Amino acid sequence: MASSSVAQEQVFIGPGLSLFKRVVTILGLIGVTALVLWIAVYQHANRNDASVIGSTIAAVVFLAGFVYYLRLVAPVPFTITVGPQAVVKQSRRGEVIDLPWENITRIKEEFFPNGKRISVIVYRKVTEPNQKAKAWAVYRDDVTDLDGLAESLKKLLPAGCDWQSETVHE
Repeated sequence: MASSSVAQEQVFIGPGLSLFKRVVTILGLIGVTALVLWIAVYQHANRNDASVIGSTIAAVVFLAGFVYYLRLVAPVPFTITVGPQAVVKQSRRGEVIDLPWENITRIKEEFFPNGKRISVIVYRKVTEPNQKAKAWAVYRDDVTDLDGLAESLKKLLPAGCDWQSETVHE
């Protein structure tokens, strides 16, 4: 390994969805739900037929599906701990990817043509069936200090591991 055993662990934080975006999304969903219900009450007072009830139910189901979709795609807060023994990525949902340095085969970083780092991707040895070689990827907006993460990984990179730099979006 390229570093001594007394090297300190470094922790990098992926904050997830910002409070501002979360509040604006919640307020928007409350506003749309209130609009749908207001239209339903207004139409029910004027027409009083089954189509008003059916369309209101369809709109509420659509909104519920949209909320479910937002829960699926919302970025989850995580931490990446880079230490002398391993690199550990742990999400708030409990998913832990613990990669000892000897299991890491390649680390790839991507840059814009202007030299700004876009992402860091860690690849591992496949040790189980249905396991993918790509362990995880983090992008500039995902983590608070992407450049620091890349430098920390580069310092502790073992001899058998490849480091690749690539310029994309040319």
